[in-house]
Amino acid sequence: MNEPSASLWKKLNEVSDRLQRVSEQLIEANAINKSYHQALEQQRIKVEVLEQDNHKAQGAIGMLKWGLGIVISIAISGGSWAVTSINQLKQDVAIVQSQREDKKQ
Repeated sequence: MNEPSASLWKKLNEVSDRLQRVSEQLIEANAINKSYHQALEQQRIKVEVLEQDNHKAQGAIGMLKWGLGIVISIAISGGSWAVTSINQLKQDVAIVQSQREDKKQ
């Protein structure tokens, strides 16, 4: 049998070295890809938590708006009642004073 020539052995060694480098690069790329997928999953979980917190905050804001609306309407109603009562009291006092003056005469 013919023994392969030195140039053929050289080529085979070069191909073998290239295959080794490609294999190493592939292993490294797989490791990087795996870490990216883990980081992506962690980010997805964080986003879900933030979305849940956002929904809770939106609900709390909605409740605060309703509560504030009720408080403001009560304050306006109370203010209107107070002003009306003061005006009525002034009218009553004026009537009483008017009647007293009429009796004095």
